[in-house]
Amino acid sequence: MLNHLPLTTSDTALSAPQSSTSDVLTSTSSADADTAETHSPSANQTFSRPENRSGELWAGAGIDTVPRAKALPGRTFYDFDGKTVKDPIETLADAGVNAFRVQASRKDCLGPKPFASTASDLDDEDDFKLDFGCIDVKVKLAKQAIALGMRMQLTINQGLNIPKGMEKYSYGQMVQEVQKETKRQLQPFLGAKIVPDIILLENEGTDGFLFHEEATGHDRGSNDGKASQDVVNQERCGQIPTGKMDSYPQLSGYYKAEVIACNEAIQAAGFPIDTVRYGLHSHGQYVQWKESVVHGPKQASQTELKRIDGAPCEGPSPIPADILAMNASEVLTIAGFSAYADPMRPDDISSPASFQATLGRLEDTLTQIQGYSEGCGKYSSGPFAGQYKLQAFGVEYASHFHYPDEISQQQKHTEMMWDLVRKFSATMIGMLWYEPWYCNSHWEGGQATLCHLLPGPHGSGQLGEAPTDTLKTWGAAARSPWKNANA
Repeated sequence: MLNHLPLTTSDTALSAPQSSTSDVLTSTSSADADTAETHSPSANQTFSRPENRSGELWAGAGIDTVPRAKALPGRTFYDFDGKTVKDPIETLADAGVNAFRVQASRKDCLGPKPFASTASDLDDEDDFKLDFGCIDVKVKLAKQAIALGMRMQLTINQGLNIPKGMEKYSYGQMVQEVQKETKRQLQPFLGAKIVPDIILLENEGTDGFLFHEEATGHDRGSNDGKASQDVVNQERCGQIPTGKMDSYPQLSGYYKAEVIACNEAIQAAGFPIDTVRYGLHSHGQYVQWKESVVHGPKQASQTELKRIDGAPCEGPSPIPADILAMNASEVLTIAGFSAYADPMRPDDISSPASFQATLGRLEDTLTQIQGYSEGCGKYSSGPFAGQYKLQAFGVEYASHFHYPDEISQQQKHTEMMWDLVRKFSATMIGMLWYEPWYCNSHWEGGQATLCHLLPGPHGSGQLGEAPTDTLKTWGAAARSPWKNANA
């Protein structure tokens, strides 16, 4: 269990009232009138889950793009026959999909915010440019998916959107700001009695957390190789806050601060924390070395700040004591990574050997994390009793096959992927398909989804979407013992 660790910064948070797991929406949902679907529960209905969460395998989906697509004029979603109008989240659930992912971000408003459609909407949707709504939209989406029996993974994002004015903060001030923002993103879900099953910190974080991450637009001189050694040493010693991997005590400190903030918020809302797991989500090509720093046999120090020449930094640590006392490898127990087929389209779609070649990186990653998991040991009690403490998690997956001629080959490829994953089921929680309903896009030509486009019912410029049969293959892999417990 996680709650034996020093996860809060105050006795007040620790003494917050606890509710039973059956009251929480890892678990519990009340249907909103504007999002309630055929299968949504009544306002008083709960969805409890068994205490011991063994035997699960997530075959899930990212669903962040669904609300904006549904808001477009004339966009119509169909069932597999391409004729029966059906809500896309219901279609996922009926196909067996048992988990979902939504993301929140520092740039997100809390909402509500009206959506104004324009003539360029379809082009904007193609290129990921169509922003829609605020965190309240994600909350409503989560309610619907949970009501249909899905597990929830929430990603909290900060690194790419930290204001430039915060560059002057001290490390302690930055920690406080990070914790404040973490609670801001999580609180709307807690207010709706939604407690995520898994919370991941940053979407495809690479080698840092703050200004050194990709595309931040921040240039302090120390992230482009041009800084003086004095400036670099100020960063490494915490006088200038950094989230670089090469100052791991500071980077891991931000992650631990986020875990503390989440647990404080969850407990303050009256919910238990023992079924919430936390982790990172690494970009595919970075997971091998990043996970070794966090979970490998030679983990980086989380307390010793060093100058560029390797000498210890002088003076007291800028990292707060409660953060120094925590062990990141004990609280970051989900090793998330992007797990796309590599290459996404096999060189020869008629060759099993070519199919297998696309899964090589996935197998390498799962093999590496399996070794770390076995080194971390298993839980002896609590909701995860008997499970390895560290679990691999494919947060984003997709393959590229052409509709309709190559769907049968994609199904075979998908079955091959799941056969591989099952070999690691003791140390692997599952996989999520990246945005299966995002078929109106320029990403992989819209061919890396689980849907295809149809003409809309109301004339030119409108679109319909229907699932491909690969969705059935995807959902068939799910193991959902909690559904059987509530049958």
